[in-house]
Amino acid sequence: MRNALFRTLDILKRLNDAKRLCVSSLAIEYEVSDRTIRRDFEVIKEIFGDFLSKDGDCYQAYKKVLLEDVLLSSDLMTLANIVNIFDVVSQKSLISDQTQALIDRSMAVYDFKSRPLENLKNTEVIKTLEHAIKFHKEIKIYYKTERFVSKRNFHPYKILFLNENFYLVGENVSKHSFEFLRISLIKQVIDTKKTFFVKHDIVAFIKQIQTPWATFGNEEITVRLRVDKSIRRYFLLKKYLPSQEVVANFENGDIEVQYQISNFQEIEELIIKWLPKIRIIAPRSLNKRIKNILKKKYGSM
Repeated sequence: MRNALFRTLDILKRLNDAKRLCVSSLAIEYEVSDRTIRRDFEVIKEIFGDFLSKDGDCYQAYKKVLLEDVLLSSDLMTLANIVNIFDVVSQKSLISDQTQALIDRSMAVYDFKSRPLENLKNTEVIKTLEHAIKFHKEIKIYYKTERFVSKRNFHPYKILFLNENFYLVGENVSKHSFEFLRISLIKQVIDTKKTFFVKHDIVAFIKQIQTPWATFGNEEITVRLRVDKSIRRYFLLKKYLPSQEVVANFENGDIEVQYQISNFQEIEELIIKWLPKIRIIAPRSLNKRIKNILKKKYGSM
């Protein structure tokens, strides 16, 4: 039997697809009572308002609600996490009141403690970025570096939350380069009134980003690590990078994990954290690089 949240979201998605849904049929499909399905419709109406036409025991939506594709529960948990982290601007962002209501109701059992390192108080900047991303607007950004404020024309693609920080990612127009910009360091955003065509290679790269050190245009690197049996459970329970895959089990209990990265920096911190319980199988050049990093940090070894 599927849980109530999944069932409600699935019903919402079908309503958004203009399907005619009947209580008795849904009750059979989900293996619950007619009363439970009627309660699901009441919950939907309570959150989104009365957007349904009723014909006997059947319902149909006369308008779409929330998003064109209603989120699944796992997506809601992710969104709830971001809203909670980003609570400074949650009421002014693109997250609708209906989405917020659904999160509040469905995710009441969760409490996310993670917080970004930066203090996100530049709400006007964030609102402008949201609009520019949504409508593919070219913007001028004033960005604070260590010594001065630089400016660049920028094609914004996404706001990413990586390593406890928010980043704007996209193309620096003047340099024709892909960039990660810390949102907390963006001082001003100006709409240039221009729009841009989305580049599919950039979109594809953004989907594969795992860390702020990902490098656009680099060839993919396969990293293979042997993980000692004493710490294997941590790698089985958690993916330290989205590309993590267990590719071998050894007789003594060790495992081999594999990662796809675009830059050695993406994996260095993870390897150093677990030394000496982790060993680099490939590539050899990464092994040499880690030794050099440790030598610089701790002296001769």
